[in-house]
Amino acid sequence: MKSVRLRFTPDDGQLHPMHEFVVDHEAFERTELHHWNPTVTDRNTIVFEVVGSDIEAYEAALAETERIRSYEVSQLPGDSFFIVVNERLDAAGARQTAAVTRGDLIVVPPVVFDGDGTVSVTLVGTDGALQSAVEQLPEGRGLEVVRVREYTGPGSVSAGSLSPRQREAVEVAVDCGYYREPRTGAVADVAARLDCSTSTAAEHLRKAEMKVMADLVGGP
Repeated sequence: MKSVRLRFTPDDGQLHPMHEFVVDHEAFERTELHHWNPTVTDRNTIVFEVVGSDIEAYEAALAETERIRSYEVSQLPGDSFFIVVNERLDAAGARQTAAVTRGDLIVVPPVVFDGDGTVSVTLVGTDGALQSAVEQLPEGRGLEVVRVREYTGPGSVSAGSLSPRQREAVEVAVDCGYYREPRTGAVADVAARLDCSTSTAAEHLRKAEMKVMADLVGGP
């Protein structure tokens, strides 16, 4: 059983209107499809995270999109929000959805609709099922196989993978604003709280970040 990460760019006629809106609107970076109703018919209920700040503009675009039957928005701290959408699938959307929701495949969320017009999706299944899915996806303007690997389970980001000192360094960095946007703390602040040198604090953070990122993508 394998996991494959695919990226493709739908043709203009296949681009979802709300994805096209994100591509054209500078206030948005991407949308991420996290959950959906497994019974996909001509109607679909889905949960998106929208990375962007202009909720009013996004809601206005939703209201003007004919295929959107209903929606509800939930604000998050920062520049993102969640939406629950019930929509009617058109022919292009139905073909794209059918290619990756066959009974012998599993879609691993999130499905990312990026601001550059690309769609990225991770599938898990047998070699034959994955090959068939690739062949059935709309050709669009290019299909890229980003990564193929043996499936070893989802990435499990766990604080348990960090040493106590690395975890302490991360906790201090979060508390002092090192990971905020914009950043309000520096490595020197972390070092002062840990009572160590700046280079040592930086090393703790770098090793912690390396472990977390490797866990996230299922790497070594």
